[in-house]
This record gives sequence, C-alpha cells and structure tokens, in this order.
Amino acid sequence: MANETYADELKSLVEWADEWLDRAVSDEYRDQPLAQDWARVSKVIEEAGEAINALIGMTGQNPRKGIYAETADLLGELADVALTGLYAIQHFTKDSDITLSLFLDKARYHRARIENKGRND
Repeated sequence: MANETYADELKSLVEWADEWLDRAVSDEYRDQPLAQDWARVSKVIEEAGEAINALIGMTGQNPRKGIYAETADLLGELADVALTGLYAIQHFTKDSDITLSLFLDKARYHRARIENKGRND
C-alpha cells in the first residue's frame, strides 16, 4: 500500500464496494437488475438527506432539537454523498478507470466553465 496512490486506493475501494453491494443482497433482489439500479441511485439521495440533517443540526434550524451536530458530522455526511455517487457510477460502468475518469471529467468541466465565464458574454 505504500506505493499505492490515492487514485489507486480509491479505485480499489470503489471496486470492492461495488462487488460487495452486488453480492450482499437477497437472491430475490439480485435477480432484479432494475431494482438494483434504482437502489444505487436512490442511496445518493438518502445520503444527501443525511448531509442536510447534519447542516440543520449544526445551525440549530430545528428549534425542537437545537444544535446537535458539528462540522465533522457534516463533512462525514458529504463524504458519504460523494462516495455513494462514485459507487452508483461504478455500478453502471463496472470499470473503476471509467468511473474515476467520469468523476474527474465532471470536475474539469466545472472548472473550465468557471474559468471561461464572462469570456463569451
């Protein structure tokens, strides 16, 4: 692992999680590929809800609950959102190189749009 880059480690973890999620389901569910597709994408939304809940908890926006979360809680939930998105992409590509390439391409696209903003106005 000492010579492994962050990208290599991330690819390995994404592949492991995807394989585990594919086999760690009931036989009935395993035979329903569309249900698995929906589950992977829906999980991203569930994790996003947990990030929103952490932000509400940090800011005390629910007067009934008060302040019940910290920045670390929010950051952990946001990391879960990002990872779950990667797992969903991997579910559809089954190729960690493509998964990370799509992820990086999207980040590069956003940077280019920001850098080019105003040049075409």
